[in-house]
Amino acid sequence: MDYTKLLEEKYPINIIQYVRQREGLDKEDGSMDKEILEMTNSEVFRDVLAWNGLLGGWDYTIKDWIKSIYGIDLDDFEK
Repeated sequence: MDYTKLLEEKYPINIIQYVRQREGLDKEDGSMDKEILEMTNSEVFRDVLAWNGLLGGWDYTIKDWIKSIYGIDLDDFEK
């Protein structure tokens, strides 16, 4: 099965590349695409934030800001 293609249908390539790199891979290495595809959106969000230097709970803070400002609870999209 082509997990890279399925992953690209779910996320933009720059997001996929951040997560691959966070997992210790080259940004073009699709060897863990199946595992990435199985990650929740929250896990992907945390990896993207961490890869970009936002460590230690920023995912909750940013999600709270979005909920407070836009009235959108991103965790509702996990359900």
